[in-house]
Amino acid sequence: MTENDERARNESGEYVQEHTEEAVLEVMKPLEPYMTSEIADELGWSRRSAYNVLTRLHESDEIRKKKPEARRVIWIRPA
Repeated sequence: MTENDERARNESGEYVQEHTEEAVLEVMKPLEPYMTSEIADELGWSRRSAYNVLTRLHESDEIRKKKPEARRVIWIRPA
């Protein structure tokens, strides 16, 4: 750990998850299609972090996922 590491920790000293499902849902308007990069840019996250959270939301049926091309995913928050 570096001296400048300001990430939040819980009572057990473990890092608190900074990339939350709630943050993603707050920026997604219902029925609006989003690409992973749009969510990542909006939240200031890496694309990988955004993709991981979006995948968790999809797996828990909070959002829909469409894959129109091999390397393109579109995420949609239901109304």
